[in-house]
Amino acid sequence: MKRKLLSCILAVVAIVFLYTSCTKDPVDYGTSSVSSKEVSQQIALNLAQSLYGGLGGFSLNDGLSPQINATPPNRPKIRINSVNPECGMQVDTTMSFDLSVDTLKMTVGGRFKYSTICTNDQPSGLSAYDSLLVAMTTPSMEAKYNLLQNINMSSVNPQNPDAKLTFSGVLNTKASLQYKTGSKQKLTTLFNYKLVSLIIDPTKDGDVESGTATFETTGDTPQGKWNYKGSIVFLGNHKVKITINGTVYTVDIQTGQIV
Repeated sequence: MKRKLLSCILAVVAIVFLYTSCTKDPVDYGTSSVSSKEVSQQIALNLAQSLYGGLGGFSLNDGLSPQINATPPNRPKIRINSVNPECGMQVDTTMSFDLSVDTLKMTVGGRFKYSTICTNDQPSGLSAYDSLLVAMTTPSMEAKYNLLQNINMSSVNPQNPDAKLTFSGVLNTKASLQYKTGSKQKLTTLFNYKLVSLIIDPTKDGDVESGTATFETTGDTPQGKWNYKGSIVFLGNHKVKITINGTVYTVDIQTGQIV
């Protein structure tokens, strides 16, 4: 059991190389040495993780009855029971979790705020704010990531529980890895999204049928450095069109493959 638990936790290290958030101060790396094509694939994967709870926090699959998810990727999720979408509903809570396995120590902490939006005394939407920090240390490294989500979701037909949803807001993720031994290399990646008028179909695994987004991302990894801005168009069937420096890539957000 301990071995399985440790292997799951160490999977966070792999996430560090791919997933992470936004900073208010732009990072200037100069000329990007990682191609926009490669970065577009990482954007697609990170976006899927951010939208569907793979990094913790809010998930589109929960619709208007969100689960509060405050665990790192690839571990069984620690959740607070579903938030019932009733008029006047408000949740403002914190969560913390500590774990030690051999020489590895990990902490998970976050704040979660949810409130219901009503129309004619009928629940019709949800406002959600999640802030999550995961940190882990071993004698040889330190790794952490931050997740911030500030979103609004509404039903296009509150009378129909399977009706499509509209979704807008910001998603920010930031990850870093610092080695304590050897070359003591530091690795960072950052992703920042602003989502506008997404249309979600809850009957199709939360597929985003349409909508747009803008993004900023920077990275400093073994593969090189990058600093890109661009736009995203959601195409449905879990695919997006990503534009970077005038070049367009169509990417499957479930696999990260260009199609």
